[in-house]
This record gives sequence, structure tokens and C-alpha cells, in this order.
Amino acid sequence: MFWLGHFGYKTKQDLLDKLKAFLQDAPQGRVSHEVLDYKLRLLIAMHPDAERKMGLGIDHFKIVRNVRGSGQGIHIVRTDGSEEPFSYKRCISGVVQSADGKVREALRFVVQPQLKQYRESITLPVVCALSGLPVEHRRDLHIDHARPFWRLLRDFCKTHGVDLSALETTGSGEFLQLVDEDVALAFERYHREHAVLQPSLKSANAAKGGRLKFSAI
Repeated sequence: MFWLGHFGYKTKQDLLDKLKAFLQDAPQGRVSHEVLDYKLRLLIAMHPDAERKMGLGIDHFKIVRNVRGSGQGIHIVRTDGSEEPFSYKRCISGVVQSADGKVREALRFVVQPQLKQYRESITLPVVCALSGLPVEHRRDLHIDHARPFWRLLRDFCKTHGVDLSALETTGSGEFLQLVDEDVALAFERYHREHAVLQPSLKSANAAKGGRLKFSAI
């Protein structure tokens, strides 16, 4: 996965696609959605010219109609009132997965057995928690977090005083894991106690990602 702060995307291209789709429908004007504003601040921090773009500081972002060409773009509005556009593509394209992103991915792997156990406990047919439609075939079954994974991870870090940027990983791919086994075990327990899992249709989960797009909470 590719991580934008707490928020995980399948790949960099997945994030790019969601940003493109978001801008197609986003209302013009100031971005007031708290989580969307937070994501845009994470995004601009990855820009190769981030320091100059941010200037004295970011007051807010706004969605504007492109002067040249079709579609919409994103502007930074600085604390001094000046504003400037920035390219979300430049923020993402040249960035490699950070060490912090690998830590988050390793923690996802830690709780995969819990998701698998929950999946195997479900007797079909079952009602999709997202669409209300029946899930009749196991190939169509997806296990979803009722409360987003990133929120669980964020709250775990606050509760246990964990700084993800200070952790290290070992291995790669499906063998990626935390070096600090105590943190891994603590998160496994926290997830077991606090995560609320729910069944959904794979198509409904994909549609949720498509409709909520980049601003999804």
C-alpha cells in the first residue's frame, strides 16, 4: 500500500485516481471538511517545492476552476492572504513509500488473522453492511472496518504513546513486520478489543472508495 499519513491507498496510482475523481465533483471554494483539509496538508508537504509553496503558513485550501484547460485544481491560501496553485501529481509521482508507511502496513499485517477469523465465522447469505444487499457467494465477501482502520491506529498511538516514525520494520511484501514485537502485540490486542468488523460486498466496498473518494473519513 501507499500511505498518506494515516490514510492507506492500494498504490500511488490509486491515490492519484481518487484525487482526480474528487476534483471532478468537488464544490468550488474553501475546503471546510476537517479530514480533507488534513489530507491536503499531508499532500502539500510531499511537494518538491513545499517550503516555498507554503510560505509563511497555510490558512486553508480552495477548489478553483482551471483558467487554462478543463477541470478544477487546488490552491493554497496562505496566512498572509496570498494564494498559489499546486499540482497534486507532483506531490505523489516522485515519492517513494516512507518508513512510516511501511510501519503502518506491517501493523495491517498484524491484524490480518483477526479479519480472516471473522470472515471464516460468517455463514452466507449475509447482509452487506454498506449496501443492504445480500452477499450470497464467498468470492463476493469483503471484510470492512465499521470504524476506519486509520482512526483505530491513530487512537492506539495516542493511548499507548506510540510514535510510528520511531519504529522500524524488517522484511518486505507479505513478510513485512515490526522489529518491536511489543508494539505489534499491543496493537493486536487493541484491535481485537476495539475494532468493529462488518461484512460487505466487494463491489459495495469499491463503490464506497469511489464515491467517498479522497475526502472519505
